[in-house]
Amino acid sequence: MKIQLDNWKVINVNFSSLKDEPREDNSFDLSTGHFFPKEIDKSFGVGFEIEIKDKFFDLFVEAIFMFKLDEDITEEFKLSNFPKINAPAIAFPFLRAYVSNLTLQSGFDPVILPSINFVQFAKDKQESEAE
Repeated sequence: MKIQLDNWKVINVNFSSLKDEPREDNSFDLSTGHFFPKEIDKSFGVGFEIEIKDKFFDLFVEAIFMFKLDEDITEEFKLSNFPKINAPAIAFPFLRAYVSNLTLQSGFDPVILPSINFVQFAKDKQESEAE
C-alpha cells in the first residue's frame, strides 16, 4: 500500500497582538484528530488545532492534511497506527514551518513549535479519553 500526502490547508487562523503589557509566560496547546470522508474511498484526513499564547500575541491555527492511498481504506487501516501516529508525524513539520513563517512575517520573533512524539501523544490522548 502506498500512502502520500495529497494536500493541506489552513482553514482557520486567528492572530492578535497583545495591546497591553507582555505576558510573563508562553503556552502551547495542540490537538489532533483524523477522519475518513465517505465519498472518497482512498483518502483520509488529519486535522490539527494549535493554540499559542506568546508573550506578545495570541495565535490559533486550524489545519487539515489530506492523504491518499493507492487502494481502498479498510477497517484494519482505520484502526491502525497510521492515521493516529504516522500521518500526524508526517504533517506536523509543515505546520511548524507555517507557524514559524507566519510569526516572523508578522514582525515577531519566529515561534518554533516543539518536536512532538506522536506515539506518546496518541497514548496520552487514549488514556485521557478513557477517563
